[in-house]
Amino acid sequence: MSPTALRILLALLTLALCGLGLVMVGSTTTIRGVADGGLNFRALMIQGIALLIGASIAVTISIVGLGVLRQRWFIFSASFLVAVMLFLVPLVSAPVNGAYRWFDLGPIKIQPAELAKVMLILMGAWYLVQQQERVRVHWHGVLMPLLGFGFVALLVYRTQDLGSVVVMALVLWAMMVFAGARWLYFTALGIASLPLVLYVTVFSEGYRRDRMLAFRDPWAVEGPAGYHLQQSELAIASGGTHGMGLGQGASKQGFLPEFHTDFIYAIICEELGMIGGVAVVLLFLCLVMVGLSIANRCDDRYARLVAVGATMLIGFQAFWNMLVVVGAVPTKGLTLPFISYGGTSLVVSLAVIGLLDAAARTIPSGRAHRSRSNTRIGAAILRRSDDHAQGLLTTRVRPWG
Repeated sequence: MSPTALRILLALLTLALCGLGLVMVGSTTTIRGVADGGLNFRALMIQGIALLIGASIAVTISIVGLGVLRQRWFIFSASFLVAVMLFLVPLVSAPVNGAYRWFDLGPIKIQPAELAKVMLILMGAWYLVQQQERVRVHWHGVLMPLLGFGFVALLVYRTQDLGSVVVMALVLWAMMVFAGARWLYFTALGIASLPLVLYVTVFSEGYRRDRMLAFRDPWAVEGPAGYHLQQSELAIASGGTHGMGLGQGASKQGFLPEFHTDFIYAIICEELGMIGGVAVVLLFLCLVMVGLSIANRCDDRYARLVAVGATMLIGFQAFWNMLVVVGAVPTKGLTLPFISYGGTSLVVSLAVIGLLDAAARTIPSGRAHRSRSNTRIGAAILRRSDDHAQGLLTTRVRPWG
């Protein structure tokens, strides 16, 4: 598939997901105004404005390209700014459901943890390119990105946003594996530290411990811990195969909490049925495949790692959100990219698409594609293939005499 075709497919998939998001935000939020004698379109208007802003940012990033975004001055200054925002937000923001995640700027709210995800991709890709040999050969080559992640994770965790920490850890792990790092080093370190991490982040907090235990059988647990999943499963079961019809779902009438944000996928399954739920899964799966195809075709190492990070960020967050809704993993406060209500989430998701499109613009056109892998296994296979081809050339072309 040509780079142009990949970019068109990327745009179409993004457009489809954003369109579905507007429809579902309208379906879940306009009902709030019925008690007052009319419909309330405020949330839909905010989501539409965020869509326009995010699309403009995505186009700008694609046109500017990764050349500016890989400059040291930009990466360090932007990372410092995001770190300062993460440090300040718990101190100056008002709590929302016990979390201190948003800067309230009147008509808009900014969630610094979403910005931190983008900077993790850019900073991670920059470091992995600058220190590529140390990352591949030495164990201390992976130590610096792990320490940097630990610092950012601590700042994000202070905002009571454990879900973003989990997604960021998975994204960094994927980028380091794709960069050819000895995955055994940081995987073993992560497994060794897992008991301490689980205690500090989960079992030291009562509500998180209850959520961790409730997801195994939410119907056997009373109280808020199991209520979310109980209502989510009821909504999905009510939808059946074809759904109750757009706007006809009953769960958003005050039964299912966070029905327009974290649990909007349950409303999709209720109103559009299993067919609609599977369609959303396929859209995200196609988006991930397109993103990985872009990464596989990039000759520039930085663009390749940015494409991997951007793809994994959207993929991990989307599928984790849907797994939470169906009760397959413990509940975490993560939105469904492009679909859940939330201005910062939508703008950042579209900015990530802009990074993917900018990476796709670096793919050389007009030649047959040959995949170049950065992993140790892939590098060994390519080196063996090149040696074999060189041997055939030497055998067939002999000098006279």
